[in-house]
Amino acid sequence: MQICPAFVDETGILTGSVKKQPVYGIGLLVVPDTGEITDRFYRLHFNFFAERAAERKRVRKAIQTRETLPTLQEIDHLMSSTRHHEYKFADANRFNMQQYIDLLNVYFSCPGLEFHALLMDRTDSEAGLHRWNNDEWEAYTHFAHELLANTLTRDVFAIVDLQGKPRRSKVHLEDVLCSIDAVKGCLRATSDMSIYLQLVDVLLGCVQFDYKDQMSYYSPGTRRSNEKRLMVNFIKSQLGLQQQDPFLQADMAFSKWGVNSLFTIRRGVW
Repeated sequence: MQICPAFVDETGILTGSVKKQPVYGIGLLVVPDTGEITDRFYRLHFNFFAERAAERKRVRKAIQTRETLPTLQEIDHLMSSTRHHEYKFADANRFNMQQYIDLLNVYFSCPGLEFHALLMDRTDSEAGLHRWNNDEWEAYTHFAHELLANTLTRDVFAIVDLQGKPRRSKVHLEDVLCSIDAVKGCLRATSDMSIYLQLVDVLLGCVQFDYKDQMSYYSPGTRRSNEKRLMVNFIKSQLGLQQQDPFLQADMAFSKWGVNSLFTIRRGVW
């Protein structure tokens, strides 16, 4: 495939509380050959629908049989949609964790894929948007350009998770990204359009979580944080890391792995 799709998503915020959102990130997924992996992802996706529908049916039957109020866990299952589902890092929990692990397992079993992440540490003494006149949109387009310009080694059509452009701004993300020689076109789209955008959300969420975890942002024993660490540690195992090894060492600006597919993390400069 001479021009392949590349999917871009972001996480975190560039303005607002640094204490609540200390790390901002942008992720890029390059898919050189979409044929087989697309089939595998969507088979997994539809199997998840079927399993969720079956579980809801089982829960309803159990409640009707015993004629008592449902438990909180049962309510959670009943409220789960069977008609539409998006993989989102924030939504991963103990009830659906296996589906996320399965998604990541498919990703790491397909050679040739590339994932690249750019992390911006908002606790850095140099952090701020003064270079962009405190314009969050212009800073976002700059960081997206930086990620793609520094990592792309082949021609791509960029599909970017939809971020609303302020009406007053004259900066168009499409123009900024298409100024890169390797970017032959650009489209902003909602994440429900593509499982690949959702995969970027999950991979980037894991990378950001680990960076924040190294900052002691999360309590070590909470259920929610331990659930997220299951995904993070699965990725680490695929990259040959130990659970205690950070994706990005404190004294490093760049990490790279080439196990089956390319996986890189870069610390951005304000």
